[in-house]
Formats: sequence, C-alpha cells, structure tokens
Amino acid sequence: MPCPDNMRNEHGWYGYREEDDTVTCRNCGGQTMSQTATGYVFLRKDNHQPCEHEVEGRKIGNCLYKYTCKHCGYSYDIDSGD
Repeated sequence: MPCPDNMRNEHGWYGYREEDDTVTCRNCGGQTMSQTATGYVFLRKDNHQPCEHEVEGRKIGNCLYKYTCKHCGYSYDIDSGD
C-alpha cells in the first residue's frame, strides 16, 4: 500500500520499500479468530476491486455462526461460546 507519511522514516519496520515508497499492508484478510492479517483481500464480484466486506451472519450450530460477505463470497466461522 502507499506509505503513510508517519511511517516513511521507519525503514523496514513496517515493510517499507524505498524503491516504490510502499509499506506492507497488514490490515486485511485473515484476522478472524486467532489468525494473522495477511494484507490480501478477495475482489468484489461486481467490479473486481478489493472488497471492503459487508458480511451477513447466520447461526449454523449451537454457538457457531458463519459470516459471509455479500460482495465477494469470503466467509469465516466464529464460535461465540454462548
């Protein structure tokens, strides 16, 4: 992603690359439950742009919920422990 001004002097700390003035995005994808953000997201089916998920949830078990994005189809499960 383009490097925000406040990270430019932190060479290497945020995955900064001077040659293209970018940093590694660690704010997308994979952060459900105990996973780590990957920096990658699915593309929307309608315009092929990175999706900013709009998820709808449904109960699929006693305490288990499945959330699915209505734009790209990305889904994940959450065990709420209720």
